[in-house]
Amino acid sequence: MKFNIKTFVWVILYAMMAGGTLSLFTTISSFIKYLFSLLAVYIGVRFFRRFETIGLRITFIVLAIIMFFIGVFITVVYQSLTNPDFLLGQ
Repeated sequence: MKFNIKTFVWVILYAMMAGGTLSLFTTISSFIKYLFSLLAVYIGVRFFRRFETIGLRITFIVLAIIMFFIGVFITVVYQSLTNPDFLLGQ
């Protein structure tokens, strides 16, 4: 398996884009959220076409999930700091 820094950077960038769009999908409540889900699917398809090894695909999926949780966490922290009643559900 050919592994170099360039490949690693591409995997990280694709995972950040996919995780970011998925976190936007879960935090936005309007109709535009479905565009973010389609964008995440498109990013995944582009990644799977570009990198064909199983190891890189598994790494992409794991990193995208981690980026998703980081994005949701950052969004919740921001919303709770700007609106203290956010966590109370009011």
